[in-house]
Amino acid sequence: MESTIKKLPNSRIKFQIKATSEEVAKFFDRAVEILAKDVAIKGFRTGKVPKEMAKDALGEHAVEHKAQDLAIQDTYFEMVTREKITPLASPADIKIEKFSEKDGLDWSGEVDVIPSINIEGWKNKLKVKSEKLKIKKEEIKIEEKDTLDVLNNIQKQFAQLADKEEGAEMSDWVNFDLDVANPSDFTPEELKGMQIKNMAVILGESRFIPGFEENLIGITPGLEKEFDNIFPEDYFVKSLSGKKVLFKVKINAVKKMILPNFDDDFAKKFGHNTLVDLKKAINDDLLRQREQEAKNKFEDKVLRIMAEIIDTEVPNSLLVQEKEMMLNRFKHDLEHHKNMNFADYLMSINSTEEKVLEGLTSQAISNVKVGLILGQITKEENIDIVDRDLEELMAMDIIKQTAGLPSDKARDLEDKIKASYRDEQFLSSVKNSIMARKTVDLIMSQVD
Repeated sequence: MESTIKKLPNSRIKFQIKATSEEVAKFFDRAVEILAKDVAIKGFRTGKVPKEMAKDALGEHAVEHKAQDLAIQDTYFEMVTREKITPLASPADIKIEKFSEKDGLDWSGEVDVIPSINIEGWKNKLKVKSEKLKIKKEEIKIEEKDTLDVLNNIQKQFAQLADKEEGAEMSDWVNFDLDVANPSDFTPEELKGMQIKNMAVILGESRFIPGFEENLIGITPGLEKEFDNIFPEDYFVKSLSGKKVLFKVKINAVKKMILPNFDDDFAKKFGHNTLVDLKKAINDDLLRQREQEAKNKFEDKVLRIMAEIIDTEVPNSLLVQEKEMMLNRFKHDLEHHKNMNFADYLMSINSTEEKVLEGLTSQAISNVKVGLILGQITKEENIDIVDRDLEELMAMDIIKQTAGLPSDKARDLEDKIKASYRDEQFLSSVKNSIMARKTVDLIMSQVD
């Protein structure tokens, strides 16, 4: 067998593979052996039919089709092994010029492959570039206001609501039906966010457009009211930006929020003896969160620098895959954290899924480059994992997931966690994560 390879842009290759008639004859023999196992002829047990009789029974087309499949698979595998390339997908644009026992095999195709990456001198290049850009980790400080903001949010979650007959005031909870008195001025899609039953707000939190909550001051249960409002110019639904609307509201309930006192009894609800202890716990938690956020941002900056200083091609198959993953994460974030489906989002920005995907291209290219570079550094720096890495990670998982559980439930969950670490697929994913983390830590150690 002989093969030739031509390099194409974006880490793609065009290959041609040829095999002699003698080599192809072996694939025909294998095809008959495989297919003959299911041939039944009177007088012979299934799978024991003589080769020539089985071949006649199978038919020339079936044997040739199976032989061709075997030849394509085997010669392709031999080619990628011999050339030491790593395909990223199945071959595309396959063309079979000839295939027969008499003429042999001649076929070609194209495929994306892992690019060759030269990382020589990456440590010094990174140090020089990071010093030039003055890359530094952000210093984190937690102010008293930050802690109080968290406390206030917790306080509101434990507030009691008391019926109120007099007019609504700031900090009151108000439930109402929202509608539009001039619906003909809007599209059905635009009206979706303005025709809501049992909408609730806490006056003063400014959760809707500016000026809306001020129009609810003084209203009482059962009251219906119409008032003008103008959507801000930077409103997230672009078609509504700067547009005037005549809202119509029907008040269902007005309640006063009775907030619990900030004292030691309040702190005990969260497992702390005193309010001082609770504040310290909140402060420590905020500090951990923001330090992790700062660490993530710093790492991202450094990895983007790596993508700039190390040149690598970006295979189109990896780029398409990364863009799809980014889009799916964005859709999930919209639906689970912003309570908006993707179709409504597209309408709000007057765009299409194709345009959103296109807008992800630059970031996706950088992401793919970083992934490829990390893989090459892992390989050349001989980064590997030891049993202790897995043991420590499993121990941390057990501690995190069983914290606060009754002893019997904790034991059951611990057994399940240990069982998951014996699953080969899960273990492979965990090992990849550990090696990636070690590689990133190595990179960070060059700029810390």
